[in-house]
Amino acid sequence: MFSKLKQIMKQPCIAVDLGTANTRIYSSELGQIMEKPSLIPQLPAGKTTFVSDEYLSYLNSKLVVTPLRGGVIVDIKKAITLLQPLLKETGKGLRHPISLASAPTDTSDKERELLAKAVLHAGASHVAIIPEAWAAAIGAGMDVTLPYAQVIVDIGEGVTDMAVIRDRHLIFASAVRTACSDLQKAIRSAIILKHKVCLSFDEIERLTHEISSMSQRQTLDPKTITVRGMDIIKKCLVAIDVNKLDIVSAMEPVIHKILKMIDSGLKKLPQTISSEVLESGICLSGGGACINGIDRLIASRTRLDVRIAPDPIHSVINGEIETLNYWKGHRNWWQNIVWPRLLSGYSLQT
Repeated sequence: MFSKLKQIMKQPCIAVDLGTANTRIYSSELGQIMEKPSLIPQLPAGKTTFVSDEYLSYLNSKLVVTPLRGGVIVDIKKAITLLQPLLKETGKGLRHPISLASAPTDTSDKERELLAKAVLHAGASHVAIIPEAWAAAIGAGMDVTLPYAQVIVDIGEGVTDMAVIRDRHLIFASAVRTACSDLQKAIRSAIILKHKVCLSFDEIERLTHEISSMSQRQTLDPKTITVRGMDIIKKCLVAIDVNKLDIVSAMEPVIHKILKMIDSGLKKLPQTISSEVLESGICLSGGGACINGIDRLIASRTRLDVRIAPDPIHSVINGEIETLNYWKGHRNWWQNIVWPRLLSGYSLQT
């Protein structure tokens, strides 16, 4: 009986990766990661019968909203609605869980406060927040204790985050609120404008891999790619041939913003740090790291070796789990985690 009572009164710890595309939560009590899209359905009651089933399915897929944009919360009520059922599944005890969450390195105090409020109102008792890039580095298997500088670039759904880590310190960080969702929007808009066809997420994701053609733009094979989507005029599924050059042209402005942020960030580093980065290269994480050719494109722009993390999609949540396990057992551990203060783009985390 005492053992059962102790289990009920035990306070669980959780890790929360509230992303623009997907939300992942790890519970120390369950020992597993729960994952779901960061979408809130807005389906109307009843069923409309004046359109075909395939068009109705298409409409339903569009009747969703996301509480995040650019990696940060824009609708706290919907963020709470998203998180509440997930937090309820994290344990069966009476005590609310202690949460470790993460946010992009360029977030303001207000944006991080909004994240903390959402997690608290969703059912957590305490919240500590760490930089997403720091978590991604740990989750990517980087040894953050090494005495030389290492670079992590985390390309998520709503933000591309870069950090330089050296001897347990985050010494430089830079981010741009441009990432995978912007690539997808650029492709979707280009196809709708030219063909009046709205592609599914899977088809758009397939087309993003044409990034691999960018480094050979002058010799790009002008062949077409066949894709399927919803004709917004005829209201039915159709197959169309899309020119590769059109896809590359649509993605170029987005890729330019990402590459410019990485390149300009690296140029701000002191010479001694730059020399160390030249040796260690760049590690890529996040869903964007899975896009075929993105590593070669970054390597071509920065003249650095670029490698992809072993499990890039789960780098952030895996890093949060490792951080959580490190602090587990420390009394009031969440009070010891302080957001690093970056001054003039370069400082040490205390």
